[in-house]
Amino acid sequence: MIHTTLSKVSYSEDVLRQVHLPPFKAVIDQGIESIMTSHIIIEAIDPTLPATLSKKVLTGLLREDLGFKGMIITDAMVMDAISKNWGAGEAAVMAVNAGADIVMANGSAADQIETLDALYNALQAGKIEKSRVDDAVTRIITYKLKMKTFDNRYVDVNQAVKIVGNEDHWNRSYQMALDSITLLKNDSVLPFNPRSDEKTLVVSMAYAERIAKMVRAVSKGEVLAYQAAPAMGEPLDATEEAIQGALAKAKLVDRIIVFTQSDRKIPKGQIDLVNQLIATGKPVVTVALGNPSDIVSLPNAKAYIAAYAADTWYWTTPVPISWNASIEVIFGTNPKGKLPVTLSKEYPRDFGLSYR
Repeated sequence: MIHTTLSKVSYSEDVLRQVHLPPFKAVIDQGIESIMTSHIIIEAIDPTLPATLSKKVLTGLLREDLGFKGMIITDAMVMDAISKNWGAGEAAVMAVNAGADIVMANGSAADQIETLDALYNALQAGKIEKSRVDDAVTRIITYKLKMKTFDNRYVDVNQAVKIVGNEDHWNRSYQMALDSITLLKNDSVLPFNPRSDEKTLVVSMAYAERIAKMVRAVSKGEVLAYQAAPAMGEPLDATEEAIQGALAKAKLVDRIIVFTQSDRKIPKGQIDLVNQLIATGKPVVTVALGNPSDIVSLPNAKAYIAAYAADTWYWTTPVPISWNASIEVIFGTNPKGKLPVTLSKEYPRDFGLSYR
């Protein structure tokens, strides 16, 4: 996970500029006010430093190449990817020199004091140019004046809930989720008939009962739930005991939905779980909540959907709106999603099936 290790993205600069940067360029051109950096090394731009600490990324790429004029904010500086490699104080100085305007100095009181002292001492010693600080402060104060925060220092909760998470926002986000669901394989398995009396089993690494509740909302038949990983903590994998438990449940149903969940390579236990459920001979649809490339390790899958629905914090921040969208596709809504990346020769970028 990017929060505990210093991860790298190794795709070429052409892929970076043609695939990954256009969404950022689009919102920058529309005047977005702030962008948060990530603690990830972008090898095509700076193979040495993570974006948060890289002047090549924050100033060269974001400011100069993409024309971003708003505030650059770091992600949490106490994440191990930063703190264990540089320390909160030194990293804060590096981030400001790289082009960050706001340093997210969270963590313990000691971490925050270390950050404040390091920035102050660096400024006094000339390790941070006064012009760099003036530049950052000007952006921050300009935005505060624009938002009239000096006149209205406190948020009106009643007004906030009318804007944040209102019905229009939920409708738009759900439509975006639904449009993203990508059908990669379908050997006459999908769609499932929602009006059938067939029993359905939902197998998932986490939140199985919560997902099953969503299935019950659209399926006439009985829906069973089986969670194949511990209720809390990692690893997100299925033990042999868990697999046998899922197979026992599978005997009681007519069709199966199994959700895989990985951020890199799918664990072996999950592969075994899916393959043994498929071996029952019952209709099985596999839904990748995390990395869509799980399918490369599951050539026996008869029906496969990529939902892009697993946050890297796994247990604490689920993405139910995408779970629900994938279920809607399983039960008949025509899938519209296309792969944003190439997974293999069989599954290139922009690949995606539909029901008609």
